[in-house]
Amino acid sequence: MLILTLVVLLATRKATRWLRDTLRILWVGVLVGAGVGLVMFAARMVRLNPDVNPTYPGLTKLGAIGEFAEAFFVAAVVWLPYLFDALERSTSPLLLAVRQLRARKSGFLTVISFLAFFGVGLASFGLCLTISVMGGFGNDLKRKILGNNAHVVIDRERDGFSNWRPLVDRIRRVPGVTSVTPLVQGEVMITSQTNLSGVILRGVEPDGGGSAANVRRELICGRMQYLIHPERLLTLGVNERCRPTSREPSDSSGGGPAARRVPPQRGGTPAPDGSTSESVPGGRELLLPPVPSLAGDILPGVIVGRELATNLHLQLGDEVRVVSPFGGMITPAGPLPKTRLFRVAGIFYSGMYEYDTKYAYLTIPVAQDFFNYRRDQISSIEVRVGDVDRADRIANEIRPLVASEHLRVRDWQQLNRNLFRALKLEKLMMFVLLGVAILVASFAIVATLLLFVMEKGREIAVIKAMGASDAFIARVFVWIGMIIGGVGSLLGVGCAFLVCSLIQRLGIPIDPEVYYIERLPVFISATDYVMVMLLSVGVCLVATLIPAWVASRLRPVDGMRQ
Repeated sequence: MLILTLVVLLATRKATRWLRDTLRILWVGVLVGAGVGLVMFAARMVRLNPDVNPTYPGLTKLGAIGEFAEAFFVAAVVWLPYLFDALERSTSPLLLAVRQLRARKSGFLTVISFLAFFGVGLASFGLCLTISVMGGFGNDLKRKILGNNAHVVIDRERDGFSNWRPLVDRIRRVPGVTSVTPLVQGEVMITSQTNLSGVILRGVEPDGGGSAANVRRELICGRMQYLIHPERLLTLGVNERCRPTSREPSDSSGGGPAARRVPPQRGGTPAPDGSTSESVPGGRELLLPPVPSLAGDILPGVIVGRELATNLHLQLGDEVRVVSPFGGMITPAGPLPKTRLFRVAGIFYSGMYEYDTKYAYLTIPVAQDFFNYRRDQISSIEVRVGDVDRADRIANEIRPLVASEHLRVRDWQQLNRNLFRALKLEKLMMFVLLGVAILVASFAIVATLLLFVMEKGREIAVIKAMGASDAFIARVFVWIGMIIGGVGSLLGVGCAFLVCSLIQRLGIPIDPEVYYIERLPVFISATDYVMVMLLSVGVCLVATLIPAWVASRLRPVDGMRQ
């Protein structure tokens, strides 16, 4: 299609203006129609065969995005002459600048002029696209962090604290606070029959907000009620047991698995060997092994992440042993670790590997008993706010309320300071490195304008002989560079906006085993796009200074002698 686009542009170059624009507009319609057809074809592939390799629909969508980008390019070619017509009705320097760009030039100068436009546009396009993709990954990471962590954490540096109920009541009255929940947590080791792993054990209120609400929303196996009534785990049906053997497809609303909100369908049919096939979201069947009897003691329930369950080969109802380095008996050789058996009451999937491998949840009373806390003692208080960008201000309002208890108050930016600083530094470095591409493109502008001075020396001499000043000639060449930079950056930024918008709407699948996300995230920031345009125009303006000075210093007699 790209070759056909170039053929159409070249074939219509010598036609009349009305016919040329009409044919090019028709070609825009053909390209847009091809893009829509490819999108419908990709959607039909997924609808008819849910198990199709995601690479094929992804490539089809990329082809559709390419067709739309070509249509944008052809539309820009149709639109540029009308823009130049409008600019010619402006001031005299701008009129001469546009006339010089539109005038016939030697073949080499024509190629250099085209490369100047193309270089600035391509550099602006690449910079905007990279910043948008990096911003999308940053926002996705921020959403997952805020979805699994509190916006403000109130705790003591070492031990837990008591007398927390009056603090909770005071914090709830702070404007902007949406939920306040107590928390008991500690670092432990969890072991199964096949493996072991270190985790952070968190005691929550199953029916409360904060972390409990997120875990309840992210459950793919089990229920939060099993934490309150662990005896129900002894009477699980065959179809209620599940294990996280494969990643589930993301739903369209936000990066997590569709299984978060859709519990496993019951009614699986037993196979002759005792195994069952269970329907899961996406139309597939998950083959489960024969389920042994769960006869045994009533053990407290614990909810673990999917990656942790995969590493420990756990499924709903399995027994695990939790080991704490503190809280056991004191012997002459030192304190013994404290161990206790738990039963898996649920498996959650947060969409972030660190949380799915490092966090486990149980009820607050069980956590207090395991960590030897008193019934009125907790380790921290989680606070969630309505506007996460105001979390630092709300934290400043909370600090005087807890100052008498000698507690520290930290917002989510302080808790994840190093991570977000690294993301900002990475984004800044990419902006600088890709900005060098715009600087390289400005070299083509310098070469173009210097060749203009050499080729149009006689015209410059005639204009100066008619009374034009050196400043007037310099302004003409400055305007030429500004038009190249402005039009090139406008085309590049506009094409990047179109491509990023299409990626947001269509979704480009990526490998979830590597990125832990199944669609390419994109975030369009108007501020970033404006900064790219200003950078492009500013670099092009600086690039025009030397050619403009050379043109302004040309003497009329030297031009006439040529």
